[in-house]
Amino acid sequence: MNTNLWKRAVCVLLCVLAAATLAGCGAKKSAGSASAGVDVREKLTSLTVSDEALGVAGKYAALSEIRDGSVDPDLVGTWTTADGEMTYTFTQDGREIMSSTYIEDAEVPFTCMTAGGHKLLCEELSFSPESDENVKKAGTKLVYKAYSVENDALYQVAVDETREEKDTVQSSLVMLYRADATGSAAAAIAANLISVDALSGSWTSEKGSLTIRDGKLKCGKDSFSLRFDEQNRLVAEKGGRETAYKIVLSVQKDYAADTAQAVESMQMNLTYTGANGLDKPNLQSVLDDWKKEYSWDSWYYTGKFTLQAE
Repeated sequence: MNTNLWKRAVCVLLCVLAAATLAGCGAKKSAGSASAGVDVREKLTSLTVSDEALGVAGKYAALSEIRDGSVDPDLVGTWTTADGEMTYTFTQDGREIMSSTYIEDAEVPFTCMTAGGHKLLCEELSFSPESDENVKKAGTKLVYKAYSVENDALYQVAVDETREEKDTVQSSLVMLYRADATGSAAAAIAANLISVDALSGSWTSEKGSLTIRDGKLKCGKDSFSLRFDEQNRLVAEKGGRETAYKIVLSVQKDYAADTAQAVESMQMNLTYTGANGLDKPNLQSVLDDWKKEYSWDSWYYTGKFTLQAE
């Protein structure tokens, strides 16, 4: 074989091997990132914003008055909550169709815009004195949500509305997952499992406190292993017994009456879902006073915790 040709062949082979090695490293890195899970606290923080900061006052304008609105192609399709109870379909012609097992289907017009570096989902809601005692005449209202679409997951946080009379407001993170042709969102949920590490810290309430560290939850003298299941429910396990909770993360703002300055705090709501009708929360030793059974379901509201600064 020609010496130069041989050198070229070896060079090409080395390049191929190097590319394969780099690709393998990239795949491992990507897989590692996926296994780390979604940092929901970071998502909530990054999407929390006020209408004053965005300059999108005019909540009572008509959707047609938003000149730079459009339909974001990333939104188009069907999305569902992890438990499958609510389904949202965004169409290319600007219609948002909401379906639920508890309420009749509803449809509202929507558009998307960008302000202050945030993507905003603008929904036009109809309201009337019959539906809201604070409304004097029928009309429409724009509701803004800051959102991001990542890896077949849709994250939304309602934009805080500036009010003349300051009071407590709360913005919660809503997570939706893209459904496939069969309506299943299992693949999207599996690719976007919440990281237990995202909840790390000391959480307190008027009824007690708990600490989450290194995949463990400590509550009084009890210690539970934690994970998120296929419906992104927080599962606490001890002695082979598991209990699942829905979680909602939110930022609560309390306005001081004398200064009108807002003090923000991170909140975590736990709602017991129950493995079956006879199961009871295994955090009962601290949280039993919160237990409340709703007539329409077997859930128990467990409590709201505030993350303590460390």
